Amino acid sequence: MSALAEPAGGVLVQGITGRQASWSVREMVRYGTRIVAGVVPGKGGVEHEGVPVYDLTADAVRATGATTAITFVPGPAAGEAMVEAIEAGIRLIVCPGDGIPIADALRVRRAARAAGAVLVGPNTPGVIMPGCWKLGFMPSDLYIPGPLGVISKSGSLSYEVCWRLTRVGIGQSTVMGIGGDPIKGTGVLDALRLFDSDRDTAAVLVLGEIGGFDEYQVLDHALRDAAKPVGVFLVGRTAPRGRRLGHAGALIGSARETFDAKAEALRQAGVPLAETLEDVIPMVRRLLDRTACNDGG
Repeated sequence: MSALAEPAGGVLVQGITGRQASWSVREMVRYGTRIVAGVVPGKGGVEHEGVPVYDLTADAVRATGATTAITFVPGPAAGEAMVEAIEAGIRLIVCPGDGIPIADALRVRRAARAAGAVLVGPNTPGVIMPGCWKLGFMPSDLYIPGPLGVISKSGSLSYEVCWRLTRVGIGQSTVMGIGGDPIKGTGVLDALRLFDSDRDTAAVLVLGEIGGFDEYQVLDHALRDAAKPVGVFLVGRTAPRGRRLGHAGALIGSARETFDAKAEALRQAGVPLAETLEDVIPMVRRLLDRTACNDGG
């Protein structure tokens, strides 16, 4: 899928010797991801989990040709690590970590956009192309290959929904957790554009929630003639105003960030909307049926 195709040059892991990174590397390799390097300042020259470790990201890129990075670096230092990756020529960066200062997140996002790189996160479970590779720590057995792209701000919600899709035989082309922080490298509209260019994706499911304005970006996408069918599952109907739920982005700060306001805007625009888990499967089947009809199937 364009910028999210299988990492041809291999993946480097920033902060590879940490506990979360070590576990994730084992799981990613087991799933088929090609990890070619780790980066930890001061630990260059050793191997960890069978992967050579370098002091600097630029050194790892020169030695291995890595084109993709996943960053397991503590929040206060993660921004600098990601900028280092961008300056070294990395063009896809996934950042699972949270606690990244907003100023740092803004700086990394600006740097990524200026370089034409794709930044997924922070605070994301990652990206998975079922049956091929994954960059993150999502439970691998919840997914099967198929035609549905999935975009989610919430990791746990994506696990639940994809497990239900898989149980009824609806596979996924790519599942992208865009992250729950207010400042994201890739927003909903950015992700939808990536799926529009992916030949393996027939339709897209956006898993939305209260807080922020990402769900309104679906409306901009739906107005495009070449846009693929997209539906939204929205959660948070009974959430109390002013209380953060789950992660930093799930906070109602204005009237437009409520469940009712988002649901009404989506309905008015004619975007298919599921308001309960039980509604998701029938809605997705209708989306995929639309694509089959449009293709003459």
